[in-house]
Formats: sequence, structure tokens, C-alpha cells
Amino acid sequence: MPTQIKPSFFTLLLLISFASVNAVLYTPALPSIATAFDISHDMAQLTMSWFLIGYAVGQLIYGPIANRFGRKPALYAGIILQIVSSLICVSAGMFHEFSILILGRFMLALGSGVGLKMTFTLVNECYEPKIASQKISYLMLAFAVTPGLGVALGGILNTHFGWISCFYASAVYGLILFILSMRLPETQTTLDLKALQIKHLWAGYSKQFKNKLLLAGGFLMGSCSCFIYVFAAVAPFIAINSLGMNSAEYGFANLLPPLGLISGSLLSARLSQKFALGSIVFTGILTSCVGVLWMIISITLHAGAIFSLFAPMIMIYFGLSLILANASVTALSHVSDKSHGSAVMNFVNMGTATLVVLSLKFMPLHIGLLPIIYLILCSCMLLVYRWMMRQLVIL
Repeated sequence: MPTQIKPSFFTLLLLISFASVNAVLYTPALPSIATAFDISHDMAQLTMSWFLIGYAVGQLIYGPIANRFGRKPALYAGIILQIVSSLICVSAGMFHEFSILILGRFMLALGSGVGLKMTFTLVNECYEPKIASQKISYLMLAFAVTPGLGVALGGILNTHFGWISCFYASAVYGLILFILSMRLPETQTTLDLKALQIKHLWAGYSKQFKNKLLLAGGFLMGSCSCFIYVFAAVAPFIAINSLGMNSAEYGFANLLPPLGLISGSLLSARLSQKFALGSIVFTGILTSCVGVLWMIISITLHAGAIFSLFAPMIMIYFGLSLILANASVTALSHVSDKSHGSAVMNFVNMGTATLVVLSLKFMPLHIGLLPIIYLILCSCMLLVYRWMMRQLVIL
């Protein structure tokens, strides 16, 4: 049953975007990092790839930890790891060791990954499905506001203080979130003393991985994450190296796409109270497809960076916001163990994004790369959505 104690909405906003901000804050500095370490653009993108690997793996770690020690201790552990990892990334610049930066980014993801997992756990334990969908929709505003502000801040910091300053900012974010998290309620009333035993872990996770509806929901979320992280990994090089933007201009231009997430999240919260969640997901997929077509047309007409990259992303992000909240709640509403369920769902979510971002190193970097990948993702989402709706009818 949902708990009577409700978490602070503002803290949840910062918590759900914890990993996404840490993922993209430094992206305006990617060309600078490539220059500083005298490496190729593909090598520089490994900092994003290893982050996503850590992000995906981290989703499976915090489920049993939260069941064994409680939601808040698991949250504290992740935040502390994020702060330490930010300082490891700083040391990479001081010692001029790219391998340390890769390690730091991986650990940074393991730590900050606690945010997404614990947010879905807390919301689904505190509210009924319909209310949870509304809350998650409003929480999607975090993806609209904080990552965009993070990229803008990263562009300013990189321009005036160098790329290392981006990781000092990450550490400060972690410290602020740690303080705010002290006021969150503890929703785990009974600790599972066997939660960390191998046999218990295997039983808990194997059950969730057999839940096809949960996996489908995770894949739909993962496809949305692919849009976001592919853009974060590829767009800086296209905008800065091919379309003539500097890192500060790129950072400020990134404030445009979140407008789609803001408007989409507000609309999704209202629609979830009046329409079936599945129909809202379908509307989101179609909207994202229209945004991709807009991008293709703009690129074909040789429009500038704003019209080719950032303006179409407003519509794409609008569609993604309709998918994320409603697909996740639909999947988790058929799961009794919210902790393990949200862990597996977000593992599939970030695992999908990780595989796609890793595949970028095998693709030529050009302006047409984004719409090609996005068209494939839209097609996959339509297929998975159709299958998911059939399963719901059976249930």
C-alpha cells in the first residue's frame, strides 16, 4: 500500500535528474577534452559510453541495497560515491591521465544512477498508479530544466574556467542533493536481511526479467533515453566542428529542446487523469516521429544549427515526455516488488541507451547520423508499443 508520508517534490526533481545532469554537464567541453588529452573525437566519446555502462549496471545494485538497509541509506551511498567520483575526474586533468577520467566517469555513473532508480521506487511506493503517473509526468520537468541548465553551465564553465571546472560543479550538485535527501521519508518499513544473499538476488531479479511487460516498458524508456544521450554525444561535434558554434553558444542553444519536455510533461500530467496511459504513449511516439521528419527536412534544406538540430528536438522531446512517465507506470503497475522491478526496468532503460551510444564509434560522424538513428528508434518503439498493448489486453 502507498505510504502516508510524501517525499518533497523539489528534492525528487533534483534526484530524478541526478544522473542525467552528471551525464551531460561536461558535454560542451568534449572537444576541449579531446584536445587536452590529444585524443580523437571517438576516444573522447568513451567518457559518455562508460558513463552509460555504469549507469545501467548501477540500476541493479541499489535495489537489493535499498531492500537490505533502507531507501535512504542506499541513496546516501550513491550520492557520496558521486561526489568522490567527481573529484577523481578532476584529478584526471591534474595528472593528465585519460584513463583516470574514464574510471571517474564510470564511478560517477554508478553513484548518480541511484537518483533515477530511487525516484521511481519512492513515487510508486508513495502513490497509487494514476497519481504516480501524474507525479512522474511533473517530475519529467526535471529532465527539461536541469540537464539544459547543466549543459549551459558546462558551456560557460568550459569557456571561462576550463573543462575541469565542470566536475567541480558536479561535486557541488552531489553535496546539495545529499543535504536535501536527509528530509526524504523512509518508505522501507521492513528490512529484508536476506536481500544481499546470492540466492535471494537471483530469485528476485530472475522473476523481474521474466516479466515481459516490464521489459517492454523499460525498452520504451530506453528508446527515449537513446534520443537524449545520442544527441548529447553527437551534437557537440556537429554543432561546434561542422556548423561553427562555440561551446558557450552550444550550451545556450541546449536550452531550446527542454521547452518540449516542459510543455509535454505538463500536458502528460493532465492527460493521465483523463485518458488511458497506452494511448498517451502512442501519441508521444507519433509526435517524436514528426519531429524526426522535421529534422530530416531541415538538414536537406541546409538550415543552420538551430533549425537543423535544436528546433526539431523541441518536438521530439515533447513526444518523449508523453512516453516516459506513462510507459514506466504502466510497466510497474503490474509489479509487486517495486524496488527490484524499478531496478530491472531502469537497467533495460539505460542498457538500451548504452548499446546504442557504444555503437556510435562504428558510425561515421556526420549531420545525417542523428535522423538515421532516430528513424530506427521510432520504428522500434512502434513495434514494442504494439506488442505491449496486446499483452495488456491479455492481462
